Amino acid sequence: MRGLRNLEFLYRTASTSRVLNLNQVYQESREEKDYDRLPFFSDPLLNRAIYIKHRLRADEAYLMPHTNLVATKIIFPFDSNTLKAGGQSIFIGQTGYQHTLWDMVGGESAHGEDDMMRLSIIDQLPSLDPFLLKETMSRHGFEVADCYFAMSPADIERIRTFAGEQIRQLISLALSGSDAEMSTSIKRMVDAILTKDNEGRLDPLRVTLGLDGHQFEESIFSWKGFLYYKWQFSSNMSKLNKMASAIDRVTMDGVLDRQLAAAIKTQKIELKKAISKAARSCVAILTLYDDAFKDLVEHGNAAAFRKFLLEAPLLFVKLGYSMGVMSHITSFWDFRFPNPTRLYMQASEYLDLLTEFLVSLTETNSDELMQRLPSPHTQFNG
Repeated sequence: MRGLRNLEFLYRTASTSRVLNLNQVYQESREEKDYDRLPFFSDPLLNRAIYIKHRLRADEAYLMPHTNLVATKIIFPFDSNTLKAGGQSIFIGQTGYQHTLWDMVGGESAHGEDDMMRLSIIDQLPSLDPFLLKETMSRHGFEVADCYFAMSPADIERIRTFAGEQIRQLISLALSGSDAEMSTSIKRMVDAILTKDNEGRLDPLRVTLGLDGHQFEESIFSWKGFLYYKWQFSSNMSKLNKMASAIDRVTMDGVLDRQLAAAIKTQKIELKKAISKAARSCVAILTLYDDAFKDLVEHGNAAAFRKFLLEAPLLFVKLGYSMGVMSHITSFWDFRFPNPTRLYMQASEYLDLLTEFLVSLTETNSDELMQRLPSPHTQFNG
């Protein structure tokens, strides 16, 4: 129950890359016309549950048929109006989970197979951030209302200043007036971009980009996604660099024979290479955005940036997958070593940790991941 007692704190502070809070979506958006028309899940309890990428503790590992660092936990709050009351929880994929899940929600619905496919997608993705989720669902033919992909208030606040600096030049092209008026207009437009509450305030930007209707909405979502990933990348790389430098400072306890020492040395070298490769892959994708944006603000080439935004969703899965893996690796490192000056671990356990990290970074790429995700005709057995 320790995790349940911290649910309210977790939602306010955690990144949306770890949490999909459909209970919060229900509280805030259930009156929207598309909330019921295009739900995330057909089952009402699944559609009001909380989904968390959870680091498995030692006393939870037996629940899973395979050894994982991270599992996806579903939490059904006892009281949707207050999370302090706690709730029931289950891991996606735990032994016998499908039968147990349907017992928890009161029986399989007519759309149970469809819901199981969506749960499988959530479980296999490394991150629950709204952009990766939206594009992955779309690629598998699942149309879900935009209200289910809203950013958390915590994340919006963290990237507000960052986004303002990133898009100030472009917004200035669409506006005119005094510096004070410009500053106020820019703030309003940044807020409109980061939230769904644009109410026509982005019309000058729409005209500048030569977009209308659905195209403009999708382009704004794409732009917001790249701003989010650029902000997230800086944070992830800072944590990864700290972790990479700390890898060699871990003091190993227990028996350390020559073979084990050699294996640990090899894994440390390979892990550092994998981290660098993943970082370069992210930089390459983000550079495409930077180049298109620069071409617009310096040369007025709106067509190039417009083309980039319309094609951007194709890059989301690859970028989101890499960032999700990076985030989970650094989060687990911080969890395992909460005090950076006290890096102690059993030698055999340290080898396992390094191996898990390396597998996470190199086991598969995003294209292979998409092939492994369930098709609309996949049969599920619990």
